[in-house]
Amino acid sequence: MTHRSNRETLDRLVSQVPARAEWLLLRGGYVLTMDPNLGDFVGDVLIRRDAIEAVGPDISAHPGADWAVLDVSGQIVLPGLVDSHVHAWEGAIRGIAPDADFGSYMAITHGGIAKHMSPDDLAAGQLVTIAQALNGGVTTIVDNSHNSRSAAHSDAAIAALRSAGIRAVHAVGSPTASGAGTQLPADLLRLRDEYFSSTDQLLTLRMFDVTPSVESWTFAAEHGFDVVAEMGVWIANLDALLATRLMGAGHTYNHCTGLTADQWRLIAESGAAVNMVPRSDSQFGLGAFIPILTANRLGLQEGISCDNELSYGYDMFTEMRTLVTIQRGLSFGAEFAGEADVPDRYGPRDALRAATVGGALNAGLSDTVGSLTPGKKADVVVLDLDQVPTRPFGSIAGTVVNFAGVGNVDLVFVDGLVRKCFGQLVGTAYDAVVAEAERSRESLLNAFGVSLEDVRFDRGLDLEPDDADEAVTAIARSSGH
Repeated sequence: MTHRSNRETLDRLVSQVPARAEWLLLRGGYVLTMDPNLGDFVGDVLIRRDAIEAVGPDISAHPGADWAVLDVSGQIVLPGLVDSHVHAWEGAIRGIAPDADFGSYMAITHGGIAKHMSPDDLAAGQLVTIAQALNGGVTTIVDNSHNSRSAAHSDAAIAALRSAGIRAVHAVGSPTASGAGTQLPADLLRLRDEYFSSTDQLLTLRMFDVTPSVESWTFAAEHGFDVVAEMGVWIANLDALLATRLMGAGHTYNHCTGLTADQWRLIAESGAAVNMVPRSDSQFGLGAFIPILTANRLGLQEGISCDNELSYGYDMFTEMRTLVTIQRGLSFGAEFAGEADVPDRYGPRDALRAATVGGALNAGLSDTVGSLTPGKKADVVVLDLDQVPTRPFGSIAGTVVNFAGVGNVDLVFVDGLVRKCFGQLVGTAYDAVVAEAERSRESLLNAFGVSLEDVRFDRGLDLEPDDADEAVTAIARSSGH
């Protein structure tokens, strides 16, 4: 075995991207495997090219192998986080409406800015969001791309995902407003043939459905597409749709707002995955809080997600913290109200499980990611604890969820490749990504009749649903706006 200092080893790993190390040993860290059969320990994670080879308290040298070794003692090693639901195409308009509710969100994005987006604009948004995901330890996203206005828009979105090096489920959907996207759902067949014929890649393809219908789900079933849907009270004839039994284990449902007990029961029985959006639902008013206790009572393992960046920053650490706070508050409330079935209150491990194991369920990648199980892909995050918020530290899981943040994310591996190192993104020309996003944002705001100065001083984005397309207005009003 050849020993190298951490700096030499990391320089080597970074310089050889897109090649991988044949063997890489992460030695001596606080390992959170998220695999109940393996547990947590101080020890090692061995990566062979793109997969996890072994984990354990003390992995001995492989005879004759030239290993790259990283000493991660005093650091936390965990599976890459999985975002179950994000509209990455909106990245360039990050933070332009911090006070938005759902009605104004729909009016600003779908009824307004989305209509002016070129394929290049969509790609610019994708790249900004993906960069922040990788920066924050997210190695897999379910990319809900519901502004596929043309075949060229879909091509641009896929090209951006490929260039960024993140693992992603690209869920393609028609725009909510303006009648664009008429190439769908048929264009899904072209996309599958053109881009997704190989299973040995970071990207997979799904159908995205904002307002699911019998017709769309029938198309998906007939052609073998898994489905991602915005699930809630805005869906017309939802009972009739669920009664078709077209939903199943290949479906993923976001939000799950305002559903009846029978609707929840049918979802649970179908094997579909569900995810919660701890900040988004309260921010935009999709119900006061996420329906997490209902999922708990049905024994569903939820994922969590960031949704979009229109109003707040992309940060899965904050989503985990918010999940714990809301679930505990709702559980206490149920207990104080004398309810009979009070779910156990969450701790940090529950939130971390939602962000890893639950995310993998939502992505349909439970055999691929979500835990540091040998045989799964080498999507691994290392947290540096030598930071003010995490020094000193106590519980390891508690440190991840309750104290750590994006600034602690020291190393990120996706498929065995370094994507963040020394606190810097690898393989991402971030200055160029930002420059293109800023160009796109200026163009889109101008088309929308709003200046950047207006945005920065919270002026000029006070739209209501009636200012938007009829379809946008209908969705917003069905949610109580």
